[in-house]
Amino acid sequence: MNKHRHALPIALALLAALPAVALAQVYSWKDASGKIHYGDRPPAERQVDSRKLAAPPAVDAEATRKANAEKQLTEREKQEKSKESAAKSAEEQTAAKQREENCRQAKTTLAALESGQIRFVMDAKGERVALDGAVREAELGRARNSVDSWCKPVSTK
Repeated sequence: MNKHRHALPIALALLAALPAVALAQVYSWKDASGKIHYGDRPPAERQVDSRKLAAPPAVDAEATRKANAEKQLTEREKQEKSKESAAKSAEEQTAAKQREENCRQAKTTLAALESGQIRFVMDAKGERVALDGAVREAELGRARNSVDSWCKPVSTK
């Protein structure tokens, strides 16, 4: 008898879920062994309990459509922000790698100029000219500025 206790709520839930029988008459009865039965017609020559099921709540189709449209719009906006964020992150990573490479090159150039070795540059005629005196000092100044510019930490705002 305990195993039939849960039959009533399950059967009622199933019947309530069916819109076609929402306004139908539902009959229930117990057989000789105490088992509860449900149907849309009463059994012949038996006393039965009948219940009229309430109509399902009205659904505002326009409100549902608007809510779904808003949900889709919100989801699309979220996806766009995610794509923009990923693209910005990729750009920042590329820029950071370029800064690191520029810093490394600037440090290498500065170290070479500070080493005291004779350095040469090509002049406008394509001839090698030794860096010395004021020209060397000017190149050292430019190399130091490059190191300061490329190797300082980037401020994030």
